[in-house]
Amino acid sequence: MAAHALAPSSGVARRRARTLNLPSLTAVLAAAVTACHGSPKMKSLPTAAQAAELIKEGSAANIAATSAGAEDPRLRPRPLEVPPRAAAERLERAIGSLPRWHVEKQAISDGGAVIWATRTTRLFRFVDDVYLLVTQSDSGSIVEARSASRVGKGDLGQNRRNLQELWKALGNPEVRSVHAK
Repeated sequence: MAAHALAPSSGVARRRARTLNLPSLTAVLAAAVTACHGSPKMKSLPTAAQAAELIKEGSAANIAATSAGAEDPRLRPRPLEVPPRAAAERLERAIGSLPRWHVEKQAISDGGAVIWATRTTRLFRFVDDVYLLVTQSDSGSIVEARSASRVGKGDLGQNRRNLQELWKALGNPEVRSVHAK
């Protein structure tokens, strides 16, 4: 009789027994992800040399970084046929045109620029740090980038998608216009 008393007796009780408790599942997932190692939040804008070193470290499970020999086109540096200052201004307009993106800090000069931007994910509001390094080239500028998750050991490809989203916005005619703002 005791075993019978524990068994669900109606269809409603059986459905409740099978139903996931979504708030509990969300809390467990959030706790698991935040307990994982990620890229620590920078408190200040890296110098050009520090940004170059971060990018040079390359990609990892929760980091996407550009490199000249990358097979994935999303991970190749972007040449721009404008001087570094104009390239940095174009990057600012591109970031400003994207939802959930924000320029945190920047240092721009005629010879180059370092831009620190963040992108917040839609569902769990995770923040990814995106560092952009603009250097002068023979034909204008080169934009190198690194997108890193602050939490988690993996990003399910989000950081590569971050760079893809930025590159797409950078090619937008409204962003490319000198008069856009």
